Amino acid sequence: MEPEHIPDRFWDALEAARPHLSALEAWLGSQPREVLEEFALAYECAAGALADFSEGVRVDGDAWSEDGTEDLCLWVVGQGRGLWRSVLAGDPGLEDVAQLYLGRVAAGPGQAVRWDTEVSDPRHRGYQSPGTIAHGVYRSRFGEDLHERLADT
Repeated sequence: MEPEHIPDRFWDALEAARPHLSALEAWLGSQPREVLEEFALAYECAAGALADFSEGVRVDGDAWSEDGTEDLCLWVVGQGRGLWRSVLAGDPGLEDVAQLYLGRVAAGPGQAVRWDTEVSDPRHRGYQSPGTIAHGVYRSRFGEDLHERLADT
């Protein structure tokens, strides 16, 4: 999936649920298998469009690890289409938005919304972020690993 083809339904679901992870969990739980797969793929695509995780991002002169960079990019996506598009366009840069992520600068209106981590289904503990909740819902509903399923498509 190319970044320009990320469906509006993906962004709308994030916007409608934010900041309540349990609301996103409930929405995903009511959707057909294909929508969960599309949601997870869109999330990965949107995050991957921001940076090559393996190259890291430099923040305050330090190179972040691949995992740290991926976490930052996933966080940006979770903030919604507006911030994601801005970062994708380079204004602000990923290095600058990392300061928001780290809580070092004050967020402007609509920026840096902290998702709560409450989930309704105890089987979804461990998937308590907007970037991973689809994986927990998928596993509990269909008994399959979503990463494996997406790799097979």
